[in-house]
Amino acid sequence: MSEQSLVVFSEDPPITIGRIRAASVLDAINVTNFGSDLANYVEKHPGLYLLLDFEDVDYLSSAVLTELLRINKLITESGGLFRLCALNPDIRKVFEITNLDKLFVIYESLDDGVRKFKRSLDIEAQQSAWDDMNKKL
Repeated sequence: MSEQSLVVFSEDPPITIGRIRAASVLDAINVTNFGSDLANYVEKHPGLYLLLDFEDVDYLSSAVLTELLRINKLITESGGLFRLCALNPDIRKVFEITNLDKLFVIYESLDDGVRKFKRSLDIEAQQSAWDDMNKKL
């Protein structure tokens, strides 16, 4: 049995992009491996800014939603941020029906996600610098 990771990580500083390699994340083994791959990476990289790319995913099971919630919690607790991108219309509808589109920031495409995620981090850093400066005054 192949131990090939379902998620491949790459850097586009300060963002890490996680590309899901499986067209469908369906069975219990895939879901467990998917969650483990993400959790292991997150635990090794506290404060991670992770953009998870769903471009190659055609279908996912409801158990994946639970894993995404768990990963979101891990990242948030470590001071990082978690975003999603490139969900196909059917998967996007699942997020809307379950109201998870209110919890997760979801970008239309990988390029859009990288650009907007970086911009949001820039704005946050500027705001923080502004707040620090005002505290000193």
